Amino acid sequence: MNRWVHAVRLRWLLLAGTAVVLLVCACGLGLGCAALAPWTWTAILASVVGSGLVLATAWAWREAAISPCLLVVLLLLGVAFRLAVIPANHFLSDDAFRYHWDGKVLWHGINPYRYPAGDPALDYLRTGSFDQLARPDLRTVYPPLAEALFALGYAFTPTSLLGLQALMLVSEVAAWLLLLAELRRRGLPLAFIILMAWSPLLIFEGYLPGHVDALMLPFVVLFITSIERGSAVASGVALALACLLKPHAVIFAPVALRQFGLRRGSLFGLVFVGLFAGAYVPFLSPDLGLSVFSSVGLMARHWAFNGSLAALIRQVLPRDPAREVAAALLVLLLLASVWRGRDSTARMLMAVTAFIVCTPNLFPWYLFLMLPLLVLRPDPALLALGLLIPITETVTLDFRLTGVWQQPLWQVLLEYAPFYCLLALSAKRRWGMFASDAAR
Repeated sequence: MNRWVHAVRLRWLLLAGTAVVLLVCACGLGLGCAALAPWTWTAILASVVGSGLVLATAWAWREAAISPCLLVVLLLLGVAFRLAVIPANHFLSDDAFRYHWDGKVLWHGINPYRYPAGDPALDYLRTGSFDQLARPDLRTVYPPLAEALFALGYAFTPTSLLGLQALMLVSEVAAWLLLLAELRRRGLPLAFIILMAWSPLLIFEGYLPGHVDALMLPFVVLFITSIERGSAVASGVALALACLLKPHAVIFAPVALRQFGLRRGSLFGLVFVGLFAGAYVPFLSPDLGLSVFSSVGLMARHWAFNGSLAALIRQVLPRDPAREVAAALLVLLLLASVWRGRDSTARMLMAVTAFIVCTPNLFPWYLFLMLPLLVLRPDPALLALGLLIPITETVTLDFRLTGVWQQPLWQVLLEYAPFYCLLALSAKRRWGMFASDAAR
């Protein structure tokens, strides 16, 4: 009896303590009182420590009953954490300023793929926020649905990022509600929703000041649930919409093809390709040609940051062959995940792992798409990587202070050593992505 009382008290203490820590950190970062360096280190430490607390809390509550009232409180706290950081006057990335600019361009009836941001033809649109744009010499890399939402966010708040951040928050809440329904359907602990609703990775990387990856979360969840229901059409629509926000969600396509078989898999493919390609049609013209995708190609050829296996390959081979080898390995690992995974959730987790291993670029927000899966199937290796990846923000900080963009070896080892060790241990012990629903 005493042990049970102690466990209950510990559960509530963890829950309350985690909420207080996240709220205090969010408010402190939102006030932005400190200089850039201490502010950034605070964000990094809040992400790492907060993630550890959230994991411990979710684990402590895994067998506890969650009342509807408590569930509402948990979700409202998730909203509060995000609202608290929005007023920040520092930011971890300048991507959202590009979103705002692209939205402004499209809202004024101009094709955002036609001109680089710094083209003189757009001089009349420039405002003070334009100075914060990275690479104004390049055309936008973002897909059409992202551009449409950027324009909607700009229409709401033309002088700030609040409109876009509001859309991100609405998208996240929608994803939480869809996930709760799926947790109930699968008979999984409802407490696991805090792995996403309280995720420091989403709170701090998503709203300081923002990343488009948060907008695709409801479509990723819809894809997961559509796969489980066996709906090829709904799966194709959901994945196409996710890819029209961030194309790397395409790594889940082989999972659908494996799940549906030849006939329904062909239907999925037609819906997916048709919707994705059709979204570009309004932006294409003979004079533009393939220049619509010029910045995407440039990024794929030349940008490299925080890779693991891809970075090792690049140490051995010249840049272009190294990328081709990494891409070939990614395809092979995706095919292996399709055939080795015991169910669709495991296959999707393996697809995310294949992407992490092979991509030459892995920014913290690239991991947003794995969070709904971790709510449904917590995986030790991916949880560890999500906890540690915010340390890469030290590279951004150094760049802003010194103009040097270089990732130190200690950081790579600290980030990836736990990931690969836990990945090997999980494969041996049948944890996470290597366990079926029945085995979990």
